[in-house]
Amino acid sequence: MAAQPHDHDAPEGLLAVEEARERVLGAIHPLAPLRLPLTDAYGCVVSEDVVATHDLPEFASSAMDGFAVRASDVADATPSQPADLKIVGRALIGHEPEGTVGAGEAMHIATGAPIPGGADVVVPIENAMVDGDGRVRLLDGPAAGTHVRPHGEDVHEGDVLVPAGKRLGAPELGLLAIAGHPTPLVHPRPRVVVLSTGDELVSPSETPAFGQVRDANSALIFGALREMGAMPVMAGIVRDDVESLRETIFSFEIQADAFVSSGGVSVGERDVVKAAFFRRGDVDFYKVAMQPGMPQGFGHVEGKPYFGLPGNPVSVFVSLEVFLRPAILKMMGRTHLFRPEVTATLTEDVRGPRGKLQYARVEVRREEGGWSAAPTGARGSNLISTVARANGLAMIPAGTDVAPAGSTVKVMLFRSSED
Repeated sequence: MAAQPHDHDAPEGLLAVEEARERVLGAIHPLAPLRLPLTDAYGCVVSEDVVATHDLPEFASSAMDGFAVRASDVADATPSQPADLKIVGRALIGHEPEGTVGAGEAMHIATGAPIPGGADVVVPIENAMVDGDGRVRLLDGPAAGTHVRPHGEDVHEGDVLVPAGKRLGAPELGLLAIAGHPTPLVHPRPRVVVLSTGDELVSPSETPAFGQVRDANSALIFGALREMGAMPVMAGIVRDDVESLRETIFSFEIQADAFVSSGGVSVGERDVVKAAFFRRGDVDFYKVAMQPGMPQGFGHVEGKPYFGLPGNPVSVFVSLEVFLRPAILKMMGRTHLFRPEVTATLTEDVRGPRGKLQYARVEVRREEGGWSAAPTGARGSNLISTVARANGLAMIPAGTDVAPAGSTVKVMLFRSSED
């Protein structure tokens, strides 16, 4: 009997996408927390509640340039009958006031300066007339507390400043800085070693000979890792040689929290990653019912996650979004692991492979009637420009030969339409 051709779109023997992702995420754990300086902790997730050890502000201060006085002394002040008070000193920002304010007295005060003892209101400089004999006439009598920033107005001792599990952004860094928490305990950024495999690859700075191609995957993975908040460590191009791959991996082992390689995970006879025998690791290779990105590798080397991605750039990008990104975010202690999704209307027909979930590159736009999704090109996994023009991945369910124009699909958004 003649041999039958293999149907690459058939689902037999393939893992469902959700099963494959659960297999990966189930083996990933957040990195052990470290105390990091605030500038290094940006983008990291705090591993414990950060609690205020004192009130904020730590002292009452003035919200205006003017005079700190007692409200009772200016209660009846008007432009026609100003309150006439003695000037007893100055309260400057960054310094203790020059004494206290008694009955019938006033003190010059700058914005942000501490409120002197005895004073409970600030009269703005615009409502004051200073005489040459060390006295001031105040034309207004605001109520007690006016133009005063109270002690403890923002935060009370014991309040949770940043709860465990929250990512530190710019506002959180500012809050922790003023509250005196210069080294929060956080899950650090993973250091991810990136390498590309293939005899056909050359650096982007080189002119390829016939049959060679510039390495796009390293740059693609680098950008994705930086966007996730991880720290890429670039290991370069590895030739199709098992020993070279092993040597490269283990030479970077001490620097790595995880490894990502592209290429060498399918069924070709020169698939070096699949052929490599990791004596100090356990890496599995399997096929996932998705297009692009069917061949995947995942396991651990020296206890550190190893992600073996396909070789074609679009397959790499989709694999990054579906598997690597959620895993790296979990290593960072993040709880929201997945991209936002919207329901969009297709503007054109999209053909899907039988038995596989297709991730079609689309440009998503918000229109009056809802979201629309326009395919950015053919479905070939080598067509990287289709990703550069897209901002979403339309998920065409397995078993759908054609998703027709006008039908609705779920779309994973990987960047905003403004980017």
